[in-house]
Amino acid sequence: MNLQWTSNVNLSAYHTIWCLNHFPDRELTDSSELLQAAVDLQNLVEDIQTPPLRFWDQLFTLSATVDYSGALAERLSQRIGLSSKLHTTRLAAELNNCRRQFERVVPNYATEILLRTGPLRQMWDGHGAGLLRQIVLLTEEQLLVADAQVVLVQPVLGGMGYAHLTTNRIHLEGLLTHAAPQLPESLRIAWLLSQLDLERPVYSELINALRLRSVAGLAMLPVVLAAGQELELCQSSPQLLRQAIELWYVDTLQIDAATISAIVSTWWETCQSSRPAWKTALTGLDQMLQG
Repeated sequence: MNLQWTSNVNLSAYHTIWCLNHFPDRELTDSSELLQAAVDLQNLVEDIQTPPLRFWDQLFTLSATVDYSGALAERLSQRIGLSSKLHTTRLAAELNNCRRQFERVVPNYATEILLRTGPLRQMWDGHGAGLLRQIVLLTEEQLLVADAQVVLVQPVLGGMGYAHLTTNRIHLEGLLTHAAPQLPESLRIAWLLSQLDLERPVYSELINALRLRSVAGLAMLPVVLAAGQELELCQSSPQLLRQAIELWYVDTLQIDAATISAIVSTWWETCQSSRPAWKTALTGLDQMLQG
């Protein structure tokens, strides 16, 4: 897989805001202005009555390529079907304030993120190709994309990452070392990259679009851990699977970690014994998750 490593202040700002809104019980910043900007944007998302998952997915996708908040608001409004000019104007103002407050809190982002790129690239260069090859052997030859972009953002949650399924891009927090020795960051990167082609209809046509990200993320977890075990990077087990779910902030569709890890472990054991087509495997996991 050919990777382009880069950074983006716009995406980093909205990633930070996303973290503040999704984990309000954690002390993630001491800046009241940045916290208020996060609350204001979240209130707007509720006012425009668009599915939050869709809003944030489109914001992440667009913010990596559209810099000016006015243009970003216009493009985002089109993507989510927002027809009110008043809401679009308000959206532009909120987006601009989020970025402005982020840059105030992290004034040296551009310099710091460059320093954080080196260690992660070294981790990946050491094991990335081997991990991807093992993933293919465990799934299907055509599962992985040929090219992808890795965008590093400011650390907030200790390595949180996001797969942009429609753009062959991932973003993740630029850590200087592993968040947990038993789960090297190269595994997290491989996990994110392995999801990028799963939005193709050949894999996803039978899965609800609003569930696909969760199903894809859960499905690739045991695959990546098994690949890591082959390279002696980790020991694949239900216990480590549960730890990865918690450490990597995997969306579990509001199912508790113990239950979800048991479901995914059972599903993966079945996959290993029967080796179904990956489309069939994904659909089967989705059905198991729905009970």
